Amino acid sequence: MHNLKNIFEIWRGNGEKLPFKARIDSWCEKHFVVVERVEIGKWSYGQAFGQYYFYGKPGDKTIIKNSGTYRWTLVE
Repeated sequence: MHNLKNIFEIWRGNGEKLPFKARIDSWCEKHFVVVERVEIGKWSYGQAFGQYYFYGKPGDKTIIKNSGTYRWTLVE
């Protein structure tokens, strides 16, 4: 059983520490985002910003799409 959350719940559960890595449930282990900034609207939603990594290579720094969906896990 998976413990999927949205980015904002992961951020709160991680002591509101930034940056942190997260992954959507359908991504392979080589894909993740580094969340660098969180802006809360109405709890537990808002906007998250950071950098995507695909196959370990950095991509664009941008708004993180689907950050409010319950498909994310914290990458240790």
